[in-house]
Amino acid sequence: MDLGEAGAERLDDLELVWSAASDVGKVRRLNEDSFLAHPGLFLVADGMGGHAAGDVASEIAVGVFREQLAELPLVPADVERLVTEANRRVRERAEGAGMEGMGTTLVGLALVDNGGAPSLMVFNIGDSRCYSWSAGHELQLITKDHSVVQELIDAGAISVLEASRHPDRNVVTRAIGVDPSAAADFFVLPRASHQRLLLCSDGVSGPLDPELIAECLAEDAAPHEAAAALVARVLQGAATDNATCIVVDVRWADLGGDSSDADDDVTGPKPKDPEAAGLIRGVPGALSLDPDAESSVAPISKVPR
Repeated sequence: MDLGEAGAERLDDLELVWSAASDVGKVRRLNEDSFLAHPGLFLVADGMGGHAAGDVASEIAVGVFREQLAELPLVPADVERLVTEANRRVRERAEGAGMEGMGTTLVGLALVDNGGAPSLMVFNIGDSRCYSWSAGHELQLITKDHSVVQELIDAGAISVLEASRHPDRNVVTRAIGVDPSAAADFFVLPRASHQRLLLCSDGVSGPLDPELIAECLAEDAAPHEAAAALVARVLQGAATDNATCIVVDVRWADLGGDSSDADDDVTGPKPKDPEAAGLIRGVPGALSLDPDAESSVAPISKVPR
């Protein structure tokens, strides 16, 4: 298991403590997931297309955002622009290399300057997910899958339980790199004094039911322990897919979040640029979703047949 990057950062009133974990699983020979964990920008991308195409697509998409680390904090328009640029580059690479079907899902968390106020923005395309867990509250799924089974659930044709074993459960309806435009969803999170967020590929959310995910996140453990526990639980099963997750603890100090022991929660290297995202302060807006985002690509299977 690759435990990836871990770190902690105080950004004025905001404190972030995070860790990532990834594993190829028991069946795949290649890990087609890519991730980025940096103060102010966290991403998980799940590549598809088979052979070398999936890992190339996910790394290209993550690389587009990695190029912007020196420019943090972003603004919401930057995030949308980077999604568009990632889509362009993946398509360009696929066309140049003859890799038909090459693409990637993407879920991200970015600290953005939202009209002068720092906000945490979640964005996604495909079926990689973002969950939220807060003490005293149930696990909440922030994102919505762009998949065939999600459309069937929305139509009332199947239940969530039926979706977990549906033959088309690995078929997504939106992705980066498969269509001239990438229709991502964007959310702005409301402030909470303490919140634990999970970004993950479907190699984690697929085999683990919500109760088990909540159990791992609810344990009185640091993010690096929670992230490792989630991937370890996946590996206890068949682990037919790559499994990648990032756990991020969010504390707003002015709402009562206690940041006095942040450094004790972290193992692993510190970020190389600790001031990168510490330039903004204020109050983010309420949860919002782009109502105009529609599925614009044909269904694609992430598992080569």
